[in-house]
Amino acid sequence: MIPQVQNNIFIYKFLSGLSPVGFSKYNISYVSFKSREGKEYFGKYESGEFKEKLEGKIVVKSWKELPSKFPLCILGDYSVSPGSFSGIIMIDNDSTMDNPSKYVPKILSEFKNRSTILLNQFHGKHGRIFWENSYEAIQINSVESFNKALRLLRHEPQEMKKAG
Repeated sequence: MIPQVQNNIFIYKFLSGLSPVGFSKYNISYVSFKSREGKEYFGKYESGEFKEKLEGKIVVKSWKELPSKFPLCILGDYSVSPGSFSGIIMIDNDSTMDNPSKYVPKILSEFKNRSTILLNQFHGKHGRIFWENSYEAIQINSVESFNKALRLLRHEPQEMKKAG
């Protein structure tokens, strides 16, 4: 049961063609968030196919809104599974005045905050937390790490490190 990865063809072609020098021009990360709510919070597998619930659609909407609030970020492929959300985010180093890696936690906090607000509105609740405190992350700085991130989006086992 492999989740359906939503592909951003532009970023896939772009990253596939990057040389080692090109990777230094961008800050690229794979991130994964886990729900506190349980194993089938965003959807479930039926007959080997993932059936996304409205909660999953709300999370995807929150993800897709990020570039409107943070024009310096470009979103890559993402996937929703029963209990988690994963995606690739890219920041052009030239579009920032200072360290671009400092923007990633701000952007990801906005994603968690916005999706939590929308999920609380949907459920008629207030102040309920839907995400685990930390998230998983890997820095993408080569074709190999990009391919590893794509495997992670398909939920193939790999080692990751804890982030904020």
